[in-house]
Amino acid sequence: MRTITFVFALASALLAYAPKADARPAEKRGTIEVTGRAVRAVTTGPVLLHGYSGFSGGAIFVAPVGAGADADCTAALANNRSARSIPLVADRVAYVPVAAGQVACLVTDTRRPFELLWHAFATGGSETYMARAKTR
Repeated sequence: MRTITFVFALASALLAYAPKADARPAEKRGTIEVTGRAVRAVTTGPVLLHGYSGFSGGAIFVAPVGAGADADCTAALANNRSARSIPLVADRVAYVPVAAGQVACLVTDTRRPFELLWHAFATGGSETYMARAKTR
């Protein structure tokens, strides 16, 4: 009986103090502040990007990644590769899937300061996204 109690106590202690793996994928987040016409790189894929702005006047598009810098976004605009831009509507979250080998880009054309709040969740390269409904 003492052996069973000792084994149970040891197993419980090992499970209680074992390092725990984080079930959530890696997150990246940041803020981009610009004024006027600007083109800025946000993050590289594979991620699902959530972008928010308190004002309209900007859009997010994806471009092929080179160095993952602003130059990739500027080159994509010059070559008209940004056919599918997602406008940032005031006080709404935009959801943008960014595949591996792509960079998410912000383009603005406004006279006032523009701020993009964003966070991105690693997707592991999967093109399939599932939604989860919130219940109250």
